[in-house]
Amino acid sequence: MEPTGLAAAGLLGGLNYSTMLGRCLSVGDEFALPFSILKITFFLGWFYLCLYSVKRSDASGLISNTYRSYFNLAALAIGPLALIVLFIADTIRRLSEGDLDIRDVPRYVMDSIVGHRKPKRRVVHNAPAIELMDTTGRVFADVYSRQIRSRSHEYETQIRTEKMTLDAIQSRASDILIDPKGDSHYAVRFRVDGFLREYDVLPAQKAQPIINSLKAISGMDIAEKRRPQDGAFMARLPEGQVYFRMASSGVLGGEKLAIRILDQTKGPMKPSEIGFSPEQIKLLKQIVEQPSGMVLVCGPTGSGKTTTLYGLLQTVDFAQRNVITIEDPIEHVIANLSQIEINTRAGVTFASALRSVLRQDPDVICIGEIRDSETAQIALQAAQTGHLVMATMHSSSNMAAIVRLMDLGVRPLLIASALKVIISQRLIRRLCPYCKGPATLSQSQVEYCERSHLDAKLLLEAHGCGHCAGTGYYGRTALMDVMYMDDALRQMLCNQTISAGELKEKGDQQFYATLRKIGMQKVIEGQTCLKEIKRVTSQL
Repeated sequence: MEPTGLAAAGLLGGLNYSTMLGRCLSVGDEFALPFSILKITFFLGWFYLCLYSVKRSDASGLISNTYRSYFNLAALAIGPLALIVLFIADTIRRLSEGDLDIRDVPRYVMDSIVGHRKPKRRVVHNAPAIELMDTTGRVFADVYSRQIRSRSHEYETQIRTEKMTLDAIQSRASDILIDPKGDSHYAVRFRVDGFLREYDVLPAQKAQPIINSLKAISGMDIAEKRRPQDGAFMARLPEGQVYFRMASSGVLGGEKLAIRILDQTKGPMKPSEIGFSPEQIKLLKQIVEQPSGMVLVCGPTGSGKTTTLYGLLQTVDFAQRNVITIEDPIEHVIANLSQIEINTRAGVTFASALRSVLRQDPDVICIGEIRDSETAQIALQAAQTGHLVMATMHSSSNMAAIVRLMDLGVRPLLIASALKVIISQRLIRRLCPYCKGPATLSQSQVEYCERSHLDAKLLLEAHGCGHCAGTGYYGRTALMDVMYMDDALRQMLCNQTISAGELKEKGDQQFYATLRKIGMQKVIEGQTCLKEIKRVTSQL
């Protein structure tokens, strides 16, 4: 009986447990939770993606500040879909502008997924790297990022600015001009071999960040667009450093920049490389070896006067003589001599610097330019009292330089006693060695060659190729008229037997006749063409 009773009790217990479990399950159905773990995870993930889309849109340069708030609202609503659209648009833009290569797209996608990192700049093989810096040595990114409010276009602006300056240096440009156009565009031009070449035409939204970046790195106020400003910056290349002098001014349609390139990597040219003949070099060395006197280099703007001045300095023995230069600006840094740069804001002018230099026991004084009466008087007096003075001056010819000195108030007797030699020069373009060919002459040019006993078949002319950018010319050389102050000219100045007007007219005629003879010799040698001689002398 007992086992039977225990079995019955166990059966009843099992029935009671099943009944109780069923009731509990029915109660759980009545009180089921309204959400699940999967729904919570999806909601939190979508919310995070929406916030991340808003963050990425703030860092994107594709969206202007005007529509940024609307896009943020759209990103909160559609989340990663907005991010995908933004990423595709950014990739297409980088590919079209050349900032991203098609082979680098997969790496750019992975970098964007892992973390928002800037794409690496595409490296151009066989092209030297360039790094822009201010005059204190701070790099472009540090200076520019502190001067602007938004950093969305900083990297793209840096790439465009560096590429423009590097292309200018590689093109042998002496100047970079950025001019506003009337249709909201800016023209970027390079001056190469004395002539302007169009480099690029940029819309205002791309040109203005470049202008601001150049002003920032030059120490200018980027907020001031009407008042003229001056500044300087430099670039570091594997070959050395290149210095830039920049001037800005407000013009109709925007702001204009003019940048002078002072390439320190090439170094000063020797007299033989400038265009002096062997006879002229021999006589100039004799003048430079003298203890006193003035050597005056004349010509208009862009005629290579400063280059000639540096070439003459190469013939001076720096170890035996104390050489001091006064320049505006210093175009080449030369070892073993003292160089002073003009700074009008600090009160350092040519006249004040020259007075200071005379107290430093100089043997040779080099003056970048004689601009005023005081500088002319002090320079000629120094040349008369035991110093060798080299200087430049703007004039049309040798005789015109003497007239200019008299106009500045210098007495003819002082000019006659202190001035030793005057060099007047012009620059002509050399024919490209890869594309120059036989010249096609007009009837008047053929007759001129017959009168001058020249073989017209030997004359060459420009054609144009890729090496010279289609111009037919590559590099320049100088036509020089070297006039030594002889006794007859000194006597004429002391007695004042000729008027200033007659002196200038006679000097100009003689100067261009001399240039024509020197130029024709270079034409016969195949260095240049008749068209260049006509452009410079206006005689053919």
